[in-house]
Amino acid sequence: MYLDSLKALNFRNYDKLDLKFSPDLNILCGDNAQGKTNLIEAISVLALGRSFRTNKDEELIKRGEFSFYLKGFFKRNDFTELSVEIGKSREENLVKLNGIPCKRRKDVFGQVKMVIFSPEDLQLIKGGPGFRRQYLDLYIGQIYPGYRVASQKYYRALFQRNALLKKVKNREKTGSSLEVWTEKLVEEGSKVLYYRLKVLDEIEGWVRDYHRRISGNKEEIDCLYEWSGADRTSTIEQIKNGLYLDLKNKRNDEFRRGITLIGPHRDDISILLNKELDIRNFGSQGQQRTAALALKMAMIDLIKKTTEEKPILLLDDVFSEFDNERKKELLVTLIKKTQTFITTANTTEIEDLAPSANQFRVEGGKIH
Repeated sequence: MYLDSLKALNFRNYDKLDLKFSPDLNILCGDNAQGKTNLIEAISVLALGRSFRTNKDEELIKRGEFSFYLKGFFKRNDFTELSVEIGKSREENLVKLNGIPCKRRKDVFGQVKMVIFSPEDLQLIKGGPGFRRQYLDLYIGQIYPGYRVASQKYYRALFQRNALLKKVKNREKTGSSLEVWTEKLVEEGSKVLYYRLKVLDEIEGWVRDYHRRISGNKEEIDCLYEWSGADRTSTIEQIKNGLYLDLKNKRNDEFRRGITLIGPHRDDISILLNKELDIRNFGSQGQQRTAALALKMAMIDLIKKTTEEKPILLLDDVFSEFDNERKKELLVTLIKKTQTFITTANTTEIEDLAPSANQFRVEGGKIH
């Protein structure tokens, strides 16, 4: 799938946009604070139903205006088309798929497959476990609808279980009714863990390959899911038994602390450089950025394999921490792989490797 054209009104610093894109490589060039990232953000809103930068719709509205509107026309591999409209005003939220109104923004999620890399994604390596769980949730959710359903049910059960544990801690209730919520937690949590382990197993080879290529065959990384209750070959039933046993062993600690101590909401991914060094603590910023990008690039291949659709790739300021050799390897990898949008302040190296790329000059909320 690729984005054929986009229309926008009063989005961020743009008054009005009406743009047509290449199905291959699109370069958005310009100085800082001109609106390059805002255009990337508009595309992400159409694909995800939300911004990757903020949870507040009001921040998406151009200053001095009262609403914004976005419309994207997408084309699939089978030549069918999809239009997505999203708008926000004080009175209403507008969401349409092919002109048909939708009740919620969430209905848009997964219709358009997308992979995005921005400077903030360095937190995928440097940040806490929540960033790595968000990475899994975002991309597995696009590929497997069952994962999103199980995840939503899991967090509802987690909320109820934690509320009960807090009352047990405060001696407001006994723990006799905890088993009901434990069973619900295990039922849905085992599905979440199954998908996560399955996906990590599927992308492992791609992650290593991309990391080697972008680093010029100088480095190798491994990704390990941090939960001892099962491995990537485990069935859902085996995962369920392991999760239930871990929760049972932590029961007294949970009563004392008033929270659920075991489950997908606390898991993490360890990323090792050259099989021994934790890249979070020992990798340079360039190495960490390369690892984060390799994790994102691997999801492109997984989406293509699983859904038979090429996702849209958004790269926001991706070259800022890379040396020339890594830039070259990245561009060679990207060209003709999938529709790609790149923001940059310097187009020289891109023009040398991809002279036929579609280029846009972004200046002061205007795009040429």
